[in-house]
Amino acid sequence: MTAADNMIHDGLDGWLFLTGGSNYVTTLYDRQAGNLPDKTLSAWRLRIEKRQAKCSALGIDYAHVIIPDKLTIYGHKQARVLVDPNLAPSLRLRDMLAGGPAADVWVDLVAPMRVKRDVVDLYWKTDTHWTPEGCILAYQRICEHLGVQPCENPYAAPHKAYPAQMDLGLKLDPPRWEEVKEYDFAGSAQRIFLNRVGAFLEDPAFGSEIHIGSRSIFENENARNPLKILLFGDSYASQRANFLTGLLAETARRVEFVWSSSVDWGHVKKNKPDILITEIAERFMTVVPRDRLILPALEARQIVRAHRAQFSRWLDTKRTAF
Repeated sequence: MTAADNMIHDGLDGWLFLTGGSNYVTTLYDRQAGNLPDKTLSAWRLRIEKRQAKCSALGIDYAHVIIPDKLTIYGHKQARVLVDPNLAPSLRLRDMLAGGPAADVWVDLVAPMRVKRDVVDLYWKTDTHWTPEGCILAYQRICEHLGVQPCENPYAAPHKAYPAQMDLGLKLDPPRWEEVKEYDFAGSAQRIFLNRVGAFLEDPAFGSEIHIGSRSIFENENARNPLKILLFGDSYASQRANFLTGLLAETARRVEFVWSSSVDWGHVKKNKPDILITEIAERFMTVVPRDRLILPALEARQIVRAHRAQFSRWLDTKRTAF
């Protein structure tokens, strides 16, 4: 490896782990210091309890899901000790919520993932994201928690396999390849809406630069569960059908995804979902959301940002031409 050494740990059996980056991942496993001390997790506990109280007042079922970091699940694949996986933020927050008013909204993924981690790869070895197998396990656990009937066989969904350089593997010199699978889990569901931020996200010209505020809606008249689900999440859910959003779209009559860690309560009240799910990757928990999101304002800001990026590229092209 090269300069990536201070950001990527080359673990046992080919497992790569993000250790640095903007979230300083290895600092998250510390009760008193780093970017996710117990003080910050206490603020998360209060936020989740307030969300539960609001949902209860609105007659909405609520679930909070943390996607564990790879080190939390595959910490036994560290080539040298970087962190204590049992001090993972998700485990510490779970303990804080236990016995409190929001204990029942917690969906534990750490325990079931650790049981299955050596049976099947739940994360890509060369990427920070979960595999379809990891996503399906989480989906089934969420359905069980909410009392929702899951799909019979998610693995029957159409998929494609191809070699790829993933987000960690491509930072190495030479890059490391991995054979990956990508599923279309939506089945009979149709994506009926994608906002302009989502369109920017899916435009190769922007890459993944503009993503927060992406919003999509799926409808499925053949769904087993006549439910409306509103999901505030991130790339582990996605505005597309390849991860958690797609699995839920095959499961419920209507599913709306919003890429945000913060909740727009005006949007919740307007759309009146049966179920609200908030999902966040463990390493993104360093900032506690204030839940003062106003989606139209966020979308407008992102559109302005996209136009500025387009203008900047156009200007660079003109300068190069001269």
